[in-house]
Amino acid sequence: MMLQKTIHKSVKQNIRALLFVILSVSFFACSFPVHASAYSQTPIVDMAGREVTVSGRAERIITTFKPATLSVLSLGLADRLVAVDSHSPGVEINTAVYPAMRALPKIGNRSMGMNLETIISLKPDLVLLYAQKDGVITADRLSRSGIPAVIILPESMASIKAALRIIAQAAGCPERADTVIQAIDHVMSVVSARTGGLPDQQRKTVYYAGPEGFFSTASGNMLQNEMISLAGGINAGHALTGFFKSISPEQFVQWNPDAVFVCREIRSSAGKYLKKPELAEVNAVKGKQFFCVPSSNAPWDFPSPLSALGVLWAAKRLYPDRFTDVDLIKEIDRFHEILFSRSFTELGGRLADTIQP
Repeated sequence: MMLQKTIHKSVKQNIRALLFVILSVSFFACSFPVHASAYSQTPIVDMAGREVTVSGRAERIITTFKPATLSVLSLGLADRLVAVDSHSPGVEINTAVYPAMRALPKIGNRSMGMNLETIISLKPDLVLLYAQKDGVITADRLSRSGIPAVIILPESMASIKAALRIIAQAAGCPERADTVIQAIDHVMSVVSARTGGLPDQQRKTVYYAGPEGFFSTASGNMLQNEMISLAGGINAGHALTGFFKSISPEQFVQWNPDAVFVCREIRSSAGKYLKKPELAEVNAVKGKQFFCVPSSNAPWDFPSPLSALGVLWAAKRLYPDRFTDVDLIKEIDRFHEILFSRSFTELGGRLADTIQP
């Protein structure tokens, strides 16, 4: 009996010692940076259904379009960028968050073409591409050259979150995507608590004027359609399909929107439509409900985590009485602090959404 007790005590001591070792290893593994070589190869299924293997965690990242760059910055991965598309440094918030972006190599852009030789010469661990045009073909070419290239398609609130998870997985920081997504969900919950139960007959009709001109509007397949819907409105062009669609002034009058949201690219020319006699009877004109989508330092009406703030802003503009308890700047500052470690105000942002005739 004495021998059995001794053996039992010895086993318990060994188990405690083993648990101590396991917990100690786990603690130190989480407390110190882990070199890329410590990670096993990470298989990723991108948003084009391609399986891509990233060896270790991506430490050298190249973005090829603006939403990808904003997503990388929001995940706190700015210092892993080794090159960006030629448009990204022109987005004010990008250089406010990461001034060194101005000096990074530029690889071109998806409209004018990308320099694959530059991309390959920089030896990135991860290249983020868009599916449109030759995105998939380019990704496959890079992959055949031994460079992991991932397609992301941030064209809806759900796919923006999915893109964040893919980038964070490749970068070895999946928990960071959770943090950003929680911030998005918080903003959405603020909106849905106030406009989610609106009956259809109380929802305001919104016309969205896109970057190609005042009479170019977002179809029902586009992110802007979803943003208006989440804000509690109805996109006047929701029955259209495809991307931006041109309409006639007569169609605009027939839709008779209650509000007009203008892409900031055409802000300077939008005011003249408030004075056109043929549009004078449109509800949005009569009520002077013409607004430019803010902010001053980043587009909120194009795909990125910041689209959540576009929804919040739109909802408050459409239904101000339901948002009297919401401090817009406070919510915006909080969101930016989570994503960029600095508030919207600290980053030089301003809410400039009025349009003068």
